Amino acid sequence: MSEATFYLFKALLDVFTLGVILNFLFRLLKVDYFNPIVQGIIRAVDYPSQLIRSFVKPIYGIDFAALIVAILIQSAAFYLAVVAGSLDYNPSKITIWSLYSVLILCLKVSFWVMLAGIIISWVANDHKHPAIRLILQMSDSIFKPFRFFLPPTGGLDFSPILAFIALRYLESLFTSFALGSGMPYWLSIAF
Repeated sequence: MSEATFYLFKALLDVFTLGVILNFLFRLLKVDYFNPIVQGIIRAVDYPSQLIRSFVKPIYGIDFAALIVAILIQSAAFYLAVVAGSLDYNPSKITIWSLYSVLILCLKVSFWVMLAGIIISWVANDHKHPAIRLILQMSDSIFKPFRFFLPPTGGLDFSPILAFIALRYLESLFTSFALGSGMPYWLSIAF
């Protein structure tokens, strides 16, 4: 397999993984399913998750089927690197690397959603565009548990600060675990 072909298939698998992760976050954060963006992404990537969801049911709102699909897709991407000759075949390492890659990707997507939600709340809080409503719903759902510890005071919401600190801690923790396990930095979608 040529290097260009490898990167093409790896990029396609990474885009599909990102769609599955968004599907996972939509279900976890309980966004509006009538939003056309949500419906489009779910229609595009949810079929493999539906098959696994018939065996693995969501627990406390966590859609483990989508996580399993994302890990399997990332395992296939790492396996492509084995076929291309970039890695040695080790199934346990590939599975662990895939798990770390998916977890870090979830945290990165959450970071960008939180950042976009904060910026949109300053600039266009009352806009009716589906993308803006989706980002505001997702960011508000992420900030909600942190508002318990740091409630809004004087019209200002400081809970995002706590959320960013917790997110950065988890991201650095999983990144150090991933790199400590020998995961190639250049190969993971999460970096």
